[in-house]
Amino acid sequence: MRSAPPSASLRTCRWKLTQTLQQKNRLAALGLAVSKISHDLRNMLANAQLISDRLGSLPDPAVQRFAPKLIVSLGRAINLAESTLKFGRAEEAAPRREPVALRALVEEVGDGLGLPREGAIAWEIDIDQALRIDADRDQLFRVLTNLCRNSLQAIEQQDLVEGQIEVAGRRLGRRVAIVVRDDGPGVPEKARIHLFQAFQGSARKGGTGLGLAVAQELVAAHGGSIRLLDSDHGAAFEVEIPDRGA
Repeated sequence: MRSAPPSASLRTCRWKLTQTLQQKNRLAALGLAVSKISHDLRNMLANAQLISDRLGSLPDPAVQRFAPKLIVSLGRAINLAESTLKFGRAEEAAPRREPVALRALVEEVGDGLGLPREGAIAWEIDIDQALRIDADRDQLFRVLTNLCRNSLQAIEQQDLVEGQIEVAGRRLGRRVAIVVRDDGPGVPEKARIHLFQAFQGSARKGGTGLGLAVAQELVAAHGGSIRLLDSDHGAAFEVEIPDRGA
């Protein structure tokens, strides 16, 4: 026996419910997009502030060195805000991949974070000058900045006088592996359960966990992976990005 077709009022209720759910989903996505923008935009503008603070006390040759980096950092912030807010999207733009000199990019990350910090935090780069990675330069910059900033904040929260952050990179066939390692307090077990989930995976008090969530999304867009390595001391994250077509 066939069931009776739904009444007009029932169809209307279903339609309204569908519209409400779609609206809630869109608002949730927009909320995540705004949170991501606020997080990375804050980091980028903090980089610009660090660099601009140096400009006031440096002679002209140094001004010529740092001014372009200030412009690039501000440009990244503007592009990120425009591309993400265009349609209220939570998704990242598809990566624009090209051969990127990895060591030079990591050096730029260190400049933006004010590393090394004499007498406080050492900054080591173990990457061959000739190493190239097939990636979106700006997106990889964001990934490494988020990882290195997390290391920096973890070390600063300790009572120790000195700390160290090391970034190592090597080519493994048709992929490149990057390891960001620090000698901070490490990642507690409680944080590891939701490590790459926004608002749940923060390893420090007051953190949002957005840095790792953003990093994972950007790496995944490259077909790569990011993971926490086993470490007796401190924390170590490994990023692997394959070449296109690998």
